[in-house]
Amino acid sequence: MRLGITGIGIVSPLGVGKETNWKRLISSESQVCYNNIFDMYTASVEDFKIQDNLRQYKMAKTAISEALQEANIENIKRDEVGLCVGESKPNLFNKTLYFENSLLKKLKKTFQFHSETSSISAACATGILTIIKGCKLIETGLCNAIICGCAETSIHPLYVAGFKNMGVLTKHGPSPFDTNRDGFAIGEGACFVVVESIERALVRKAKIYCEIEGFANGIYSDKPLSISSHIKMKEIIKRAVNLQKPDYIHMHGTGTKLNDYNESKAVSEAFENAERISLSSTKAATGHTLGVSGMIGTAFSALAMQNNIVPPTLNFKQTNINLGLDYTPNTAKEKIINSTLTLSFGFGGQGSALFLKKHMSN
Repeated sequence: MRLGITGIGIVSPLGVGKETNWKRLISSESQVCYNNIFDMYTASVEDFKIQDNLRQYKMAKTAISEALQEANIENIKRDEVGLCVGESKPNLFNKTLYFENSLLKKLKKTFQFHSETSSISAACATGILTIIKGCKLIETGLCNAIICGCAETSIHPLYVAGFKNMGVLTKHGPSPFDTNRDGFAIGEGACFVVVESIERALVRKAKIYCEIEGFANGIYSDKPLSISSHIKMKEIIKRAVNLQKPDYIHMHGTGTKLNDYNESKAVSEAFENAERISLSSTKAATGHTLGVSGMIGTAFSALAMQNNIVPPTLNFKQTNINLGLDYTPNTAKEKIINSTLTLSFGFGGQGSALFLKKHMSN
């Protein structure tokens, strides 16, 4: 069964809405700034003035509404639409953590979805795994379309303290793949996409952003807080693309020493002439949105194909990762993009990859 993405909704530190996010991203804008309260760099959704305890739900609701409107999902019965929601960790701003008050339950009630629902939690790999799960639910006939995505509000004192103790937060501002990279800035946001069969989308004349060509997930490290090798990263990449080669890769690119090196090495070994593939990390623009990052990467990958523009890696001066790779430093560039690969490699060794191809009518 051929599956595709027919709707995209984004709330990120770059702004509210797909068009705003894309315009600011390719204009090399960044929302990462120094946070005096926490004495660190963070990236907040400044255009979203909602109190902390409702913030995650309202961002998710806004992103889902945009994705549904884009996909014109009203043409599909609600009992045929599934919902797969990811959270990389509990929302600590929610003071009542029980199932009836969970993000999945509230969103299902709000949008009146009556088909299959699922909840995913897999660190930074969460976002792409919601899409993988969604595809399998459609393939097994449990729903005809599914809303997949994540929402996170992780700029919380407990999570800030945890990441600080791990030594993964930047002291100078995020600079993925740069020689002086020293960590990431915590971001927040929500991103959801509509996935359905290409055949059904064509029948109802829906816009098809791209086709889902392949995916893979797995454990890439045997050390919970560090990366022991690039080898299993490479295996996940190769399973996702199945001997094909993407034109653009949205890298996980956290800006930490080990992740950026091992991810780059995995890419360089997975593909012949890897230097011809355009790469970038957008985390210096949005911050690291944790479980949402793979979803935002998927959305940016689809938009890169649609517009034939490679988004930039900001704050890049030079690299000590001497593999000859093209990280698209600082400025977006035009390029014919017919296929993309989005990578997510999370803490605890959970990794995922999503391979997208341009739909032939695009």
